Amino acid sequence: MSSDPKTWDDDVRIGVPTAGRTAVAPPVENKGLTSPARHEAAPEPELRPGETELGRPPQVAADLAPLSLADVAKLKELDEQQAAQDLMEAELLLASDPTGLGWLGWFASPLAFAFLMGMVGVFGLFFVNQAVTLLHTLSLQPEWAQYIGYAGLGLFAFCVLYAALRFLFIYFRMRENKQLRIKGIEELSKRTRLRWLAAAKSAEARSQIETYLKTFPMTTEKERKLLRGIGITDQMQARMAVVRTELLDPDRFASTEQWFARFRDGFQAELDVAADARIKYWGSRIWVITAVAPNAMVDSGATLFYTFSMLTDLCQIYNLRAGRTGTAVLLSRVFFNAYLAGQGTEWEKLAEDQYDQLFGEAMNVVGVGVSSNVVGKMLGKIGAKATTGYLNRVLLIRLGRYSARLLRPVGKE
Repeated sequence: MSSDPKTWDDDVRIGVPTAGRTAVAPPVENKGLTSPARHEAAPEPELRPGETELGRPPQVAADLAPLSLADVAKLKELDEQQAAQDLMEAELLLASDPTGLGWLGWFASPLAFAFLMGMVGVFGLFFVNQAVTLLHTLSLQPEWAQYIGYAGLGLFAFCVLYAALRFLFIYFRMRENKQLRIKGIEELSKRTRLRWLAAAKSAEARSQIETYLKTFPMTTEKERKLLRGIGITDQMQARMAVVRTELLDPDRFASTEQWFARFRDGFQAELDVAADARIKYWGSRIWVITAVAPNAMVDSGATLFYTFSMLTDLCQIYNLRAGRTGTAVLLSRVFFNAYLAGQGTEWEKLAEDQYDQLFGEAMNVVGVGVSSNVVGKMLGKIGAKATTGYLNRVLLIRLGRYSARLLRPVGKE
């Protein structure tokens, strides 16, 4: 430290006023934060792109940056892919395939028609062979027996052709069934992304069923008489009419699920009961006729007659017909059953031998003597015929229930 008193009294340095002097503020260093006092206006700062007055670019997240044309195109492509995936998923949920061939995919329809052509060819060869054999047998009979036999064959052929043509005429006049899968719509409604599609499909399905209800033939006396002839009684028709009136009232039900449940339980259930009764009706008749049929050709012809008659009744009950694939599968099974019925004579011989042995041993056990063989053979013949007739009944009933599954407007889950 300096010892000079003058230096100590130099109060100008520290800004203290003295005699004859005023206080002077110490100089302030300008560090660029403010502009020095000038008479002229300060020039405007020149900013680079993206800079602010603070001297740094704005802090913007990268995800919020403007999208380029390539980004917009990519997002649009992703949206289209997601929409296509959602639609495919929805179609899988809504698809109803009562034929049971859905797992074959695209090949289902070609395979069904190929199988139909194959069964028609096999049955045709078998039927022609049996017809030639029967005509040859008739040619060896007396003249009066030939006339009776030819007349009977002609009448039999007319009945079979009438049943087949009547079935085809009524079948192709019906509206094709587009069976609904209500469970799929309910599943769609549980998925947030697909609720809009569920609402659209639900409205479309309801409109389809409403059209079905309006066109169901139950208005005139002639139509009601036809329904009575195929097993839908007046009481059933009255209940169906009440349900139809409820379903066609747009303010009757609070939700679409309740509407479809009412249709299944109140309207379609009545048709299912009538269809089941009609299937059993024709099944009982084919059992009796094929059990007493004299040869294979009559078995096959009777099977065709009763099968076509049953299918005609089922189409009239539901007022619908199956789709292309369902029709091919249905007709294939018709000719397959007829072929099996014709082959039943071969099985009758085996069954007759087994029944003959069984009844013969039973007669010996109970003590029947001389006539045991005759009774055993007779019971064996009856038992074999009854067995083949019952097998034909089982085949017809299975075919009828499969047909009803194809014709239902709303599939059972």
